[in-house]
Amino acid sequence: MIYRIPPEDASPFFRFVAKKCYTGTDMNTKAFCILSLLLVLAVIVETSAQQDDSALRPFLSLTSLADSCGAMLEYDPLTRSGMISARGRVVSFVVGAPWILLDWKQLRQVSAPSDTGASVEVARDFADVVMAYFAEPEQRISKYTVKAIVIDPGHGGRDPGAIGEFDTFRIQEKDINLQIALRTAELLRLRYPDRQVLLTRDQDMYPSLEERVEMANAIRLRETEAVIYVSIHSNASFNRNSRGYEVWYLNPEYRRTVVDERILKEKGEDLSAIINTMLEEEFTTESIILAQKVYQSMGSMLGTFTEGRGIRAEEWFVVRNARMPSILIEAGFVTNREEATLLANPSYLRRIADAIYNGIVGFIDHFER
Repeated sequence: MIYRIPPEDASPFFRFVAKKCYTGTDMNTKAFCILSLLLVLAVIVETSAQQDDSALRPFLSLTSLADSCGAMLEYDPLTRSGMISARGRVVSFVVGAPWILLDWKQLRQVSAPSDTGASVEVARDFADVVMAYFAEPEQRISKYTVKAIVIDPGHGGRDPGAIGEFDTFRIQEKDINLQIALRTAELLRLRYPDRQVLLTRDQDMYPSLEERVEMANAIRLRETEAVIYVSIHSNASFNRNSRGYEVWYLNPEYRRTVVDERILKEKGEDLSAIINTMLEEEFTTESIILAQKVYQSMGSMLGTFTEGRGIRAEEWFVVRNARMPSILIEAGFVTNREEATLLANPSYLRRIADAIYNGIVGFIDHFER
C-alpha cells in the first residue's frame, strides 16, 4: 500500500509519544504507550480560535451519517473501531481518537467520535469530512480487492499434530488438515482464476511456522489489494467427550507491528506509529468478520453432524505474525470417537472444505463491496 500523509499532521509532542510506541520492545511498554498514544490523540486536537463551538458538539449518529452517504457502517465495540464504506471507498476510525483514515492514504484530524452506549456519535467536522469524501467524483475511486488467499494446513511431515487412536483405526491431524486445505484451495481457484490461491504445503511436509507466515507476508500488494490467511487445524482434548468446531482470531489486546519497513522509511517513526495503530485495528475488525463468515458457513454445513463451540480470540503464532486479516480453524476433535470417525471420512472432509470455501467467498464479497 502507498500512504500519502503530510508530516504536518502530527505535533512534536505527539511525534515523541508515537516514536515510543513504535520503538518499544517490551510488550507491556508497547501496550502502555499505545494507550497513551490514543489518550494523547484525544487531547491534542488543534482548533483555531475562530472555530465555532457547534462544530465540536455531537452532530449525529454514525448510523445516520452512513445512511445519508448511502454507505455501509461496520463497528466493533470490542476494538472500538470501525469503517464506513461505499463504492470502493473506506473511511476508518477509532472511538476516542481524533483522526480518520481515508482509504489508507490520507490522515485527517477531526473531533473524536464517542460511544454513548446506545450509538456512536460524531461532531459536525467529522461528518463534513466523510460526506465530502464520499461526494467526490466516482471515477476517482479504485476498487478494493482480495488479491491473494493463503491456506495453511497445520502440521505435516515429522509433526503429525493431534492423534486419535481407537480400537479399529488411527487418525492424524496433519492428514485431515491437508485434505481439507487441498479441497478448499481447489474450489477457490475455480472461483477466482485471476487471484493467487497459495498453500503453505500441498503434501506431507513440514514448513516451519515462520516459513508459513513469511509466504503470506512476502506477497507484494498494490494500494488497493489485500491478502487473507486461513490456517486449518484439528483439535484434541483429554476429555474424550469434547467435540465440535471452533474459529479463532487474534486477541484484540495483543499489540503487534503490521507496517513494513518501506512505510517506516517513507513516513518516519511518528506517522508510521499512527498508521500501525489504525491498520492493526482494521485487521482485527476484518479478521473478526472473516471468522464470523466461516463459522456461520460451518454451522450451515455441519450443524446436523456436530456442534459449534464458538468464535474465540487467542495469540496463535500464525495469526499474530501474519500482517493481514487471519483466522485459525479447528475442524473437530480427533480424540472424540464419533467425531474422529467423521473426520476419517473423505466426504465429511469435503463438506468441511466446502463450508470454509463458502465463508471465504462471503468475506470477499463483503470486503469488495
